[in-house]
Amino acid sequence: MTVEISRALKADDILGPLLGVRIFPNTADLDTPVPYIVFQGIGSDPEHAIDCGAVNDNNQYQFSVWHDDIQEAERIRSRAVKVLEKIGFFYQGKHPDNEDFETKLFGRGWDMSYWSGV
Repeated sequence: MTVEISRALKADDILGPLLGVRIFPNTADLDTPVPYIVFQGIGSDPEHAIDCGAVNDNNQYQFSVWHDDIQEAERIRSRAVKVLEKIGFFYQGKHPDNEDFETKLFGRGWDMSYWSGV
């Protein structure tokens, strides 16, 4: 799913030019230019049936967009949610705002899930 996340965000006519290749699984380098998105898988919830093992898996992902302008970070977050919903992700909710005092960046985070076959 990592490739599909990056591919979908890069293909968007607004996010693609804005983010370029600054879409990272797990972490971004300290001096990465803003804006950028970091995402990670945070677990899954397999769906079991009595007569067989899990056949579907609800994969959970956590995303954060980082920017030096919190309003721009929110606009990017909102657009990214819509783009990812088009490829089958389900929005699970926002995180509290983040502020990194060292880098002077603001983060807007959210969770999404994706159902896949096991």
